[in-house]
Amino acid sequence: METPFELSARCDHHGVAPGRGTAWIAINIDPRGAALERARAPLALALVVDTSGSMQGDPLAHARAACEVVVGLLGAQDQLAIVTFGTHAALLHGLTPVDAAGRATVGRALATLATDGNTNLHGGLQVAAGVLATAPAGLRRAIVLLSDGQPNVGLATAPALAEYVATLRPIGVSTLGFGLHHDERVLAAIADAGSGRYAYVPDPLLARVDLARAALAHGGIVADSLELSVEPAPGVELLRVVPAAPMRVGRGGVTMAIGDVFVDEGRLYALELALDLAPGHRGELARVTVRGRAADGTAHAAHATVTVDVRAGAPTIDPAAVRDVWIVQAEAARREARALVDRGAAPGAAALLRQFVAALDAQPWFVVNDGSPLADLREQLIDDATNHARAADDLEATHQRKASRAARHGKQQGTRVASTSDRPDVPGWLIGVAGPLAGRRFDLDSDTLIGRSQSCAIAVPLASLSGAHARIVAIGPRFVISDLGSTHGTTVNGARITSRELCSGDEIALGGLVLRFEQ
Repeated sequence: METPFELSARCDHHGVAPGRGTAWIAINIDPRGAALERARAPLALALVVDTSGSMQGDPLAHARAACEVVVGLLGAQDQLAIVTFGTHAALLHGLTPVDAAGRATVGRALATLATDGNTNLHGGLQVAAGVLATAPAGLRRAIVLLSDGQPNVGLATAPALAEYVATLRPIGVSTLGFGLHHDERVLAAIADAGSGRYAYVPDPLLARVDLARAALAHGGIVADSLELSVEPAPGVELLRVVPAAPMRVGRGGVTMAIGDVFVDEGRLYALELALDLAPGHRGELARVTVRGRAADGTAHAAHATVTVDVRAGAPTIDPAAVRDVWIVQAEAARREARALVDRGAAPGAAALLRQFVAALDAQPWFVVNDGSPLADLREQLIDDATNHARAADDLEATHQRKASRAARHGKQQGTRVASTSDRPDVPGWLIGVAGPLAGRRFDLDSDTLIGRSQSCAIAVPLASLSGAHARIVAIGPRFVISDLGSTHGTTVNGARITSRELCSGDEIALGGLVLRFEQ
């Protein structure tokens, strides 16, 4: 069987001078496979639903509807369980094949969802892990957790819950945070430990899209439990790995666990090396190996050797490798800035990101806003720095923080889940009313991004727009607009919003643009 992932490892320089110095290696681990709709593995999926008192009313109704959407997207090869948690966690419906009979019984169980008590998130994860332990061989096991609050029963901190979730591997865990009052640090830490994804859901109606994406993404993992091993050559020392990962040191070098590779998202790492190369050095810097398991349980490995030309003279760079290294470092800077904000040092976070952007802009090979992943990431860094430096009110700052933590960059390609078409069920469009788009018409896709980044479907290079400013999603016949944590906000008919359903004739203002929605 073909290895389900590809490995490439390149030095940021084609040639280096002999003697002492440093270098970076860019490591790309990319999936082999087709689109998610065709490449998904069968799932044993546990949906873990917060039923604490704060979910009463619309949040629970939309969570129920989101679960029903997932049921409709699964097939008879999949199995599904429903777990709830309030003060206590309970198994609402055990694992069952999602055939016609299974859909009916799950639907009846979902109709009984009711709110009660506190937020025992840890208990919900424990019950889900227990039921998944009974899943038949050959199914990929995954948990998707939905919550709108802060855990207050059992394990309740981000480090403690992340440590617990790490013990559940190879079960994958993704999380969805409803509204402004969930703890994004906790849910993001759980998703990171479970090699999954955290999504911020400002409007519970969007859960129908985001829950489906999170659930099916775990079926789109082409390889899990990956390990990266690096064996430096003589005269070479490994200084650090970005992003950081726990390492095991052995006779042949270092090994680190790096999680899973999704069909729509590769993995990117950067290694800093210290060099002490003799003039006659043959140019080999390191041997890199990645090992992992395919969906059928078979073990696979890919190997790469990093070489350079060791000669006197000015070093020559590898532009693609350099860009990858900067992407990894930019994401590391975002994580460091978020940690500073969490400690109350928002001005320091803004300064850190601005220094990074200035250093990037000084690189002779870098082109601002050319549509590349690194250019898009630069725009996000600028937005993050501006938001950290502003004295936003509590709700606005909370929204921006959650949206920023949920943003993903680099090698993710995006995932369609409901159909193979980008067309919504009912057509909708935007008409420019004021600003540089006045008089123009834009047909909406099922998911449309608006911002100054060239990768947005509606891209306008205005400084008053954020890189990814707003998102319009089609949900059946309806369209929902969400602000993506923008610096200057989004209004509909003059009222500032985080998310709301659009009606024909609504006027949307964002960053100097005024657009009218029509359907």
